[in-house]
Amino acid sequence: MNLLKETISFLTDKKLVTAILFLLVLECLLQFGLYKPYLKKNSYASNINRVTEHVVSKRDMLDPDILIVGTSVAFEGISIRMLNDELKKTGWKTQSIAVRGSELVVQHRILEEYLDKFPNVKIILHVMEPGMPWVDRKYIVDPTLAMLSELGNFKAIPTVLNFEYNLAFSNYLYLIFKSVAYRKDLSDLVINFNERLKAISRKNKNPNLNPWDYENDHPESIDEYQLTSVDDCLNRLALHLPLEIPKASNPDHRRMLFETCGIASVVPQDSNATEDTERYFRRLKKMYNFIGSRNIHIINVFAPYSDVIRKVNNEGRMKVWHDGLSEALVSHQTLDEMDLQDSLGDSNGKYCFDLIHLNEAGMKEFTKILAKNLEKKLGKR
Repeated sequence: MNLLKETISFLTDKKLVTAILFLLVLECLLQFGLYKPYLKKNSYASNINRVTEHVVSKRDMLDPDILIVGTSVAFEGISIRMLNDELKKTGWKTQSIAVRGSELVVQHRILEEYLDKFPNVKIILHVMEPGMPWVDRKYIVDPTLAMLSELGNFKAIPTVLNFEYNLAFSNYLYLIFKSVAYRKDLSDLVINFNERLKAISRKNKNPNLNPWDYENDHPESIDEYQLTSVDDCLNRLALHLPLEIPKASNPDHRRMLFETCGIASVVPQDSNATEDTERYFRRLKKMYNFIGSRNIHIINVFAPYSDVIRKVNNEGRMKVWHDGLSEALVSHQTLDEMDLQDSLGDSNGKYCFDLIHLNEAGMKEFTKILAKNLEKKLGKR
């Protein structure tokens, strides 16, 4: 009896009730999106909100017939401004919802949430990353969870399960509770409150009035480092080593270049199909079935990478790609591919910011090449 009374007394304690009510109110506010404008700049959650909300809000300025989907390869490598200028005479209009770091499940959720906002879209350009099928994984990582949480967190759970991810209990908590998803961001807000306010103030004073979200303005190139291989990069650019940074580079560029070398070093070198590649293409098929059900045509684009790693994507890998893409598309269309991996030449260091992404010069050159290929393929609208 005393234990029961003590339990009731504990549960009805004003301090406990106040704390629980505070957490419930906070969770409700977060669920309704009131914290979204204050997310840390360039975080995964902030990025996906910015890209999707911006292109939707600018539909009156740019209502596309062609929608570009992909990762940072498309985000950094294609200028929507230039592409529309180049295609103006054909009547085709393009827009991009490519998002840095987005796995297939994120791209799928973006399309589920926003594709119907663009009723004129007839074609999707899906910009592929050649190594992705070989690094596909069963578990889900925090950046992917962060982006999914912004795309309807409760809707994301069945999609993630359908995409064959093994979810841990902590993953469910992340997708259900915004207070869990935002815990690191909220902590950073408290620690760096002044910097966060300054970033928000700068954003409000300098709004993006263009119909496109972003255009690459990074002039740095890997040509400055004269890299010969991934191992050469790892050995010479390691951050603990003394290195005279070229005038046309900077410490941040060196760090990001070294990081992509690290990523390239752990990508499997297999040229054959694996369990991971088969899972990747099963996931891709789910996404393509969603697009195909809306009678939208898909064009698969292979963009240029640095020549330092170009040889990894050999004929064996491209056969795996062609077989996997053909199977993923079989219900709605045949494979329609634009292989532009070599479009910037055999030695393309001056066009590359790092091993994976183009710099400003590379973006401009590749956008012109892409426009010419689209004009040739599509003709006038």
